[in-house]
Amino acid sequence: MITETAHTQSRFALWVVYAVVFVSFFDNHSLLPIIAPYAKSLGASVTLVGLIVGAYSAVNLLGNLGAGYWMDRIGRKPPLVAGLVIVGGALALYPFATDPSALLGLRVVHGLGAALMSPASLAYIGDAASPQARGRAMAFYGAAIGLTVLIGPPLAGALRDRFGYASIFAMLSALMFLVVIPAFLFIGENFSRGERASASPWRLLQNQRLGLAYTSAFCLMFSLGGLIVFLPFMGQTLSLSSSRVGMLFASFALAAIIVQMLPFGRASDRWGRERAMMLGLALIACALIALAALRQWETLLLAMFGYGIGFGFLFPAMTALIADETAPQTRGTASGIFTAVYSLGVTVGTSAAGALAWLQQTAQIHPFQVAALVVALGWVWMAVNVRRR
Repeated sequence: MITETAHTQSRFALWVVYAVVFVSFFDNHSLLPIIAPYAKSLGASVTLVGLIVGAYSAVNLLGNLGAGYWMDRIGRKPPLVAGLVIVGGALALYPFATDPSALLGLRVVHGLGAALMSPASLAYIGDAASPQARGRAMAFYGAAIGLTVLIGPPLAGALRDRFGYASIFAMLSALMFLVVIPAFLFIGENFSRGERASASPWRLLQNQRLGLAYTSAFCLMFSLGGLIVFLPFMGQTLSLSSSRVGMLFASFALAAIIVQMLPFGRASDRWGRERAMMLGLALIACALIALAALRQWETLLLAMFGYGIGFGFLFPAMTALIADETAPQTRGTASGIFTAVYSLGVTVGTSAAGALAWLQQTAQIHPFQVAALVVALGWVWMAVNVRRR
């Protein structure tokens, strides 16, 4: 019998799932600053470098949808374990790629494995947490992601400088295989045979509250995609060192971790999901407007901290809303859609860089102002829907 309360789920098993969340995002964030130069070192052209970098995201986005549907038929544990093994194996083979084509193939396999873990872990946590504590449970989920942003890129950079690319891939692969052991041994299966069913993704998309979560996820990740591209460019314009630009992103990650680990992390359990989400979106929009106007590193640091605070309120609320609006038999599919929209947002945000740069040159509209507008439209859409109910 499936239960949505933490009483019948092993607390240790839940922490193992959080460990899966950490290693899956740690892998992705650690590779962000080094995969392009690694591809170039194998002789890839600029075009092929872009294809190699983007292949992971494209496969991951499509794989999220299929993985969500699959786990509503067979359960959460098989995708979690399979994802860890696939990603660990792909990473172990990265150092042996002798040409860009081999690396491209490994990136496709890597993205497919990662696509299994994200929706499975999100659905599992939603199953395990009681309705009154889902915001807090999802806050730990978000804090684990924030921690990977904080330590992954600088650690990967240090390892590359000291030991070379192979050391990074070996470390990440070892982490995957280290976590797969307790995942296989201690994570219990949530489904009984009679309850394995799946819902139509279209029916889930028609759910108004799920739509609010998906819209918020897209707005958040669109804005983050813009930050990934344009914040380093702004740093160059302001003559900031790479380390100072890195500290701007670290400020965002630190704020998100602090908010989600403190009692604020359960804000949506107390105030309601939509109120916490609207607060988060408002803080993010204000931070983006400030970033477009500020020119001093110290004030930019504060603005990015404010962005992280907004993330800290928004992320637990929107992920908890996914669990609120689904039964265990449909939660995997809904989680797969969510993680796909999450990936789509950052993909669109980064892909729109050319258009946003053109808009800045021709109309003097800053990319961060465009991102703030997208987030503000998400806030308005949520306010209208909440008022209708």
